[in-house]
Formats: sequence, structure tokens, C-alpha cells
Amino acid sequence: MQISTTQKAGLSRASLRARLTLVCAIAASPGASAQDLAYVCENDGQTRSIGVVRPPGFACRVEYRKSSGTSYPWNARGDPAYCAPKVLSLVGRLKSWGWQCESSESVRSVLAAQIERYHRHIRILKNIGKTCHFYPGEVRYGNLCGDERPEGATVYSCENGNDEWRQHLAVFVDTQSEPLITEVGDSRSRQVISYFIDQGRVLLETQSVQAPEASTAAQSGTEDVSIRCRNAPSSGWELYEN
Repeated sequence: MQISTTQKAGLSRASLRARLTLVCAIAASPGASAQDLAYVCENDGQTRSIGVVRPPGFACRVEYRKSSGTSYPWNARGDPAYCAPKVLSLVGRLKSWGWQCESSESVRSVLAAQIERYHRHIRILKNIGKTCHFYPGEVRYGNLCGDERPEGATVYSCENGNDEWRQHLAVFVDTQSEPLITEVGDSRSRQVISYFIDQGRVLLETQSVQAPEASTAAQSGTEDVSIRCRNAPSSGWELYEN
């Protein structure tokens, strides 16, 4: 079911590729967080993605993605710092075999200006009576659009007055084009209570909301909602629920 369509503009994915540093340093500072540690490595037309993910039930997992499938060679249930050295070791091994690797930190730095531009747009809305809560620091990075290049994704909310609100998923795919936006919750149906990027999708945990005429909403039940990204020939990049 298609739920949102936004055509990309500005710099192409090829331009983004050109601006990223292909050869990455694998040294990490002792105090660096492993939360978003991720690399994309390329060699002779082949691509590998290696990163730290934190699905429910695990302190961390090392996710290793290639065209034949995804594997999790290391994981930890108690030590969240266990996985980062494993990722760096695997990236170092690939580099020694001739692979070129880039870090998601490079992607963050390239997308930072676009994210901040959108943040300013959100703040301006307050001048016309619409309050939105968007936090650039909550943007999470991962491969959503099927090209092995990480994008940024976040869920933010906007208050429409009369105790009504809506939640939106924003996916940042480019340095200058507008993000892909789709509504994922509202005060009359469901609200997103958590989300993370996994297997080329944003997985949202939602809670149903029934808001009758009373000012307090009765909440019950949870449901997982999967949002993916694709390139439609007629309309460009779009988000859809599946």
C-alpha cells in the first residue's frame, strides 16, 4: 500500500557518492559510541554493509549484509560495547583484501546541512501556530532505499490544536532535496512508541489510540509497522508501508 510519494531533487545519488570519502579510517576514539557504527565496503562492483544494530533482546549485534543475504556473526546480550571492535576488525580485514570502505559518520556529515535546513523549517512553523517537535540528534542512519547507501530517518510530532497531534516519519536521502515524509500516527488512531532501522526498513512499534470526545485517550494494543523506500519509475523515491 503506497502512503507517500516525494520525488528527489537537487544532487543525485551519484553526486552524493562522489562527495563521500571512499577510503575510511578504522581507528575509533576510546569514548566513541557504538550506537550508529556502520560501514559500507565496495570492491569490483560488490557491496558489503557492516554495522552495529540493537534489536530487542540484544545489547548489540554485528550485522553483515551482502547480496546473498544478511548474517549476524557476533552478538551480545549483556555488553553493549562488545560489537564495535568486531565491526572494526572485519572492516580492516576487508580493506586488507582491497575493499574500499566508508563510514556512516561520512554520511552524517554530508546530510547534516540538509537535516539542519529542515530543522529550521520546522521551527518557522511555530510562527504560524503549528508546533512541531523535531530533534536532529535523534536521526538514525541505515540503508533504507536499496542502494547500500545509508539514509537518515526520524519520527517527529506536530500539534494541530484542540489536543490533536500527528506523527511523521522523515527520511533524508540527499544533501539538498526535501526529505521523504509520511504520516505514521495521530491522536485518533495510533502513536509510534519506538522505532529502529533493520533489514532495509524502518520498523515502528505503534500503540492504538482511541480518542472519543473525552479529553483523555484510551490506549490498547501494540503493532509493528514496516516502512520501506523504493524508486518508482514514474514518480521517483517514495515511502510505502508493507
